[in-house]
Amino acid sequence: MTVFFDISAALDTQLNTMAGLPPVAWHNKKYTPVQGTLFIRPTLIPATTTAATIGAGSDFSTGLYQIDIFSPADEGKNEASTMSDTIAEQFKRDTELTYNARTVTIRSASQRVIGNSDGWYHYSVDVLYYAYTAKR
Repeated sequence: MTVFFDISAALDTQLNTMAGLPPVAWHNKKYTPVQGTLFIRPTLIPATTTAATIGAGSDFSTGLYQIDIFSPADEGKNEASTMSDTIAEQFKRDTELTYNARTVTIRSASQRVIGNSDGWYHYSVDVLYYAYTAKR
């Protein structure tokens, strides 16, 4: 059973199908940013897994799919802000994503401004998700 992998793959696949996808720094893959070029970095942050109901044969898994947006510093917020809206549209509330017959449902997508660091202006889109899975 590949619960965590399937959840991650469902979210990554949804991101990967986005129109106008910029360069992506995928988890555990070598990536060298090009100075002056916007890029994004998705990270899956699983939260708790609990019983769906008392005595239930299924679990309720939740978590955060954080998509960091890095745009060139000192060029204003427009590029990062526009990209965060584009990403949030890709992960609308109640969207159901499926991978290996596992369904992941989007709870919300929110934006955070993180600020300037090391030549980059950093935004984040936080996608909250949940999935019902077989009991472990």
